[in-house]
Amino acid sequence: SAILVIRNLQTIPTFSQNLFEYVLQFIRDVSKTHIGEEYGLWVPFIGTLFLFIFVSNWSGALLPWKIIQLPHRELVAPRNDINTTVVLALLTSVAYFYAGLSKKGLAYFSKYIQPTPILLTD
Repeated sequence: SAILVIRNLQTIPTFSQNLFEYVLQFIRDVSKTHIGEEYGLWVPFIGTLFLFIFVSNWSGALLPWKIIQLPHRELVAPRNDINTTVVLALLTSVAYFYAGLSKKGLAYFSKYIQPTPILLTD
């Protein structure tokens, strides 16, 4: 759908171009706020996650999934399946550890193995 929007860019933007630019700017702002100045590489990943979760939630709320019958099962919203949640969690965890390891190397894990003062008290 992004190809359809950016294929014919106008100087005076159309509604779809305006909407696309607004969503892209929102994703860039969220990425920059939470990641920092090296946010550029993560915009496609965060944007994909955002749009998938957004569309899944709204499709689950607006579409009457029970009406659509399949031969052996019924069609359900993506957010109703635990496998969707597990895959999103795994993807996010892998991306998080990849970012930490690529930025700090193996020293990245030192924050996970340091004792806290609460654990040292008797």
